[in-house]
Amino acid sequence: MGLARHDGYEYGEGWTVYTTTDGLADNFIQAIALDTAGKLWVGTRGGISVLDGSAWTSYTTSEGLVSNNILCIICDQAGFVYIGTDNGFMVYNQGTLFCFQ
Repeated sequence: MGLARHDGYEYGEGWTVYTTTDGLADNFIQAIALDTAGKLWVGTRGGISVLDGSAWTSYTTSEGLVSNNILCIICDQAGFVYIGTDNGFMVYNQGTLFCFQ
């Protein structure tokens, strides 16, 4: 049903919920990772969404993903983002997406 973030210490307060209305590719979250630049990568059944501060950018097969069903995401210290799907493996680095099927 989306992604929820809690800031603060009070029970029931300080929650922000992100959904497709806010820019997520899909509300079914399957993977989350934080890269070295502080961007939050969220893998869903409908593609990848990246939160850069307060703005979401989503990517799907229309932008070159081998599948919209993102199963895992790992970010390394060199800035590479490794993305596993049900149809292959992808590596993202500095604006370039490499796909392996």
